[in-house]
Amino acid sequence: LALGTSAMAIDVQPFVGVGIERTTLDYKASASALGYSYSYSDDDSDTALKLKAGAILDKTHRLSVSHAKYSDNGADVRILLLNYDYLFPINEKFNLYAGAHAGQAKYEQDVNTAIGKIDIDMSGLVYGLQVGALFDITKNIELEAGLAYSKYNVDDTISGTYLGVDYSAKSELEDSTSMFIGINYKF
Repeated sequence: LALGTSAMAIDVQPFVGVGIERTTLDYKASASALGYSYSYSDDDSDTALKLKAGAILDKTHRLSVSHAKYSDNGADVRILLLNYDYLFPINEKFNLYAGAHAGQAKYEQDVNTAIGKIDIDMSGLVYGLQVGALFDITKNIELEAGLAYSKYNVDDTISGTYLGVDYSAKSELEDSTSMFIGINYKF
């Protein structure tokens, strides 16, 4: 009875959102053959459409699921996240938030090399922190802007023999920084 009563007392406000996210993703790769090693690191930036759906609980806790897909230099990165934000009300129309996220990242790319086409297909855990602001334009429409930092546990190692020479290569996503701006509709 106590659980049922407290569950009914929770103020739940569902929402859906759409926005634009600009992300810079850092990655590195290494290869070795014939006793030689080569390392490479770089970053790619891309802008993606980000979709969100979730709920605000008791006007201070926000849970959501978000999805974004980036494509740059022949690579596709899809990120699906579960987000938690704590809302800090500044006034009736303006909130700041801080939170954490965790989910899955999937990276796919076809690379043409001297030994032929190599398919890089890797997925794994992504997690991080975000901060931002929410501004109520109307009772049901709010503007959202935020920043996020993410770490990745996403890597792939390939190895084999080509013309009698053993080789190995490793690709790895390291971290990313993102800026987001969007519109949310609260039901």
